[in-house]
Amino acid sequence: MWDIEQSRRMGIMTGIAIGVILLLILRLAWLQIFQGAQYKKVAEENRIRQMITQAPRGTVYDRNGAVLVSSRPSFALSIVPAEYTNRDFVTPALAEITGLTVEQIDQLLAAGADMPLTPIRLRRDIEQTVIAKVEERRGELPGVIIEAIPVRYYVYESLAAHTLGYVGNISGEEYAARKESGYRPNDLIGKDGLEREWEEVLRGVEGGLQVEVNALGEEIKILGTKPAQAGQGLVLTLDANLQKETEKILNYYIENSRQAGQPVKGGSAVVLDVKTGSILAMASLPDFDPNLFVGGINAKDWNKLISDPNNPLINRTIKSIYPPASVFKIITAAAALDMGYTTADEVFFDQGIYVLNGWSFYGWNTKGLGKLSLAEALAWSSDPVFYELGHRLGADHLANYALAFGLGQKTGIGLLGEQTGVVPTQSWKLAHIGEEWYPGETLIAAIGQGYYLVTPLQQALVLMAVANGGIIYRPMLVDKIITTEGVLKSDFAPEVMRTVYLKPEHWDVIRQGLVAVTTNGTGATVFSGFPHKVAGKSGSAETGREATHSWFAAYAPADNPAVVVSVLVDEGGEGSAAAAPAVRRIFEAYFGIYNSQPVKIPSKGTTD
Repeated sequence: MWDIEQSRRMGIMTGIAIGVILLLILRLAWLQIFQGAQYKKVAEENRIRQMITQAPRGTVYDRNGAVLVSSRPSFALSIVPAEYTNRDFVTPALAEITGLTVEQIDQLLAAGADMPLTPIRLRRDIEQTVIAKVEERRGELPGVIIEAIPVRYYVYESLAAHTLGYVGNISGEEYAARKESGYRPNDLIGKDGLEREWEEVLRGVEGGLQVEVNALGEEIKILGTKPAQAGQGLVLTLDANLQKETEKILNYYIENSRQAGQPVKGGSAVVLDVKTGSILAMASLPDFDPNLFVGGINAKDWNKLISDPNNPLINRTIKSIYPPASVFKIITAAAALDMGYTTADEVFFDQGIYVLNGWSFYGWNTKGLGKLSLAEALAWSSDPVFYELGHRLGADHLANYALAFGLGQKTGIGLLGEQTGVVPTQSWKLAHIGEEWYPGETLIAAIGQGYYLVTPLQQALVLMAVANGGIIYRPMLVDKIITTEGVLKSDFAPEVMRTVYLKPEHWDVIRQGLVAVTTNGTGATVFSGFPHKVAGKSGSAETGREATHSWFAAYAPADNPAVVVSVLVDEGGEGSAAAAPAVRRIFEAYFGIYNSQPVKIPSKGTTD
């Protein structure tokens, strides 16, 4: 009996043993036959480092082929997460070498955790001293490598900085939105200006590199390469030489106003081709050097930029809004003529004061300018005449014409942060301020004060409309896209954005007044002796403080318009005293007038 039971048990044990052996054989066969290739790949990856080679961004040229932005070679300090061991020692050591904090390094590592073989760049464009420190401690820093990468190079430093923009590390939100497009957690991306707007064009296609490494992570040999493809190039409408002169001139008159006691915060200047909308120059001061951002801006430089009360990172030409002041009188005149509330022959009498419902509204010349036609009222910027026209028109009719000229709307330039400005109506005030509209506010609106707010670029387009008989072209910054070999891929034709419809004779009245501004009106002193006929309008925008914003916008030649110039000097004083001289000098730069006489500046209180 016992022998039978013993035999049964032995049979069970033998069966179990045979079953286990069969399972092991099957498992080994599965691993060897069906998954052998996968495990071989894993083993290979333990000794083969997959490197991503960053593609240079596309080159940016001015309209004449001058290089404005390119790429240059540099070195980056990076970590390969899969090889990064002994973190408790290595991370503090890296923090000491790079100037980053341990927390910052840990955050970068966490962001790249799902790609352990892709290098995480701690710092780009590192100095030779940093490279030397890493090489000295190579054996103590597993997984730490030095990469050769291209970085952005802004050839003329701060020139056209706000227009060109800058690049920076991709944010978490940007990465989440672009991950499917091939972006990586530590990529660079356009942050502002054209760098941001044309990111998809300027960004190249990354390459790859397979490198065999030893147990210490040291490179032994290159096993394979896939060349990176540089991004496509942009040919801009900007003229680099005119841009340089425009910035130089604007800076001079900003400093000149400061020396005259004005609390100037900065300024803006824009130069437009009347017949195409091409932007030939666009300046905003103070500015900054985009090269500060290419390797990751340091805390000192960043704090200096953001703590500057004059906001050097703000593009005043499109992102800052100001009362349009007397430049707006062009729109008031156009509305009154078109609606039949005045004619070219009507004679007004400026006594220096206008009274409505017992309230007194004063002109900039409190003694009065006497009898004036509408053209003369524009030439001398008569406030009382335009108070009367505003009273006849009403707030909402005035707003309708402002909208027709493009105020209260983006210009379509396509740069981040462009402001629409404000075109107030009675319903707008009720909705935004919670108050009814007062009759006196219409008078203030008619001279470009009160709630009206515009950008310097919008002011330039108002003058473009006058120069073109109502046609306003969309402002253009990019003329062409070209391949890395310089072959044209696409170009962009001028685009009519809107048309202001006035009778030709009404445009003639307005043009007559704007020419008279520079021949015998508020700008005559400044433009005395200028060889080309200029049509323009001054403006002094009240701020609620003692200071005023200085405006002047003009086109030339008046009889065959080619170019529009709009200048704002932020809290720079009267329009003809600060902005107008800058406009003249910019015209001189455009027309190639280099032996000009000194610009005379009118005495304070004698002009608008």
